[in-house]
Amino acid sequence: MKQEVSLSAEQGQPEKPESRQQAKRAASSRRQKDLYQPYETPTLIYEILRILAVLLLAVIARMRPRGRHHIPRQGPYIVASNHLAWTDIPLIPIYLPQKVVYMAKEEVFQGRLHWLARFLGAFPVRRGEGDRQALRAAETVLKAGRVLVIFPEGTRSRSRTLARAHAGLGMIALRSGVPVLPVAIWGSEDLFKKFRPEIHIVYGEPLLFKPQGPKITREEIEEATERVMRSIAALLPPSYRGVYATSLPSSGEEKAPAAGPVGDQ
Repeated sequence: MKQEVSLSAEQGQPEKPESRQQAKRAASSRRQKDLYQPYETPTLIYEILRILAVLLLAVIARMRPRGRHHIPRQGPYIVASNHLAWTDIPLIPIYLPQKVVYMAKEEVFQGRLHWLARFLGAFPVRRGEGDRQALRAAETVLKAGRVLVIFPEGTRSRSRTLARAHAGLGMIALRSGVPVLPVAIWGSEDLFKKFRPEIHIVYGEPLLFKPQGPKITREEIEEATERVMRSIAALLPPSYRGVYATSLPSSGEEKAPAAGPVGDQ
């Protein structure tokens, strides 16, 4: 009888605060782990949204896509683009034949639109540090034959010019061995601010990087990242090139596609 009373009293005791905190930490850890497993939007929904976006853009903007013959017909590959406005996120892949996965800054998943980031198939990356989880997630995406979108600058450019890129792009490109498609976009910063702005999206020639030895060196990572950023800069008008303007040769490569008739439709 004493034992039964004792057990009953023990069961009736409130849960210790330490146990609740541990449970919360465990749940938070599980949610964080799940974020690195990108949600795959159903193909039918993705295609419907893309068609609607194309129709909407035909009304509110003048789209100027070029270089579409450079887009690989199938994955895996990496899309690396400059970043001027939040509108770049849906605009960059709008002419790609495949669904994409985004590498997005961690802060996006802590805001009110975290659900949209998940729905679009994004996973977080902690900027300014070696995020091994993000690196593994990126490699998993590419091994599955999918397309990974990266904004190497890490955030939108407030000055509307290219800022120094993070080296994670070069690391992923070297480790995965897949092509990197450089993309330049401008005019997107005026969408919803001006009447029917011209938006240019230029797809450059894919780049492929392979390590020279059994181990990837810091110099190789930096050189790969620099080469991609120079390629993006070469596709942009001079006023958008920012810190990469001086790294371009004086002729040839530095010529951005001129505005005018649109090809590669």
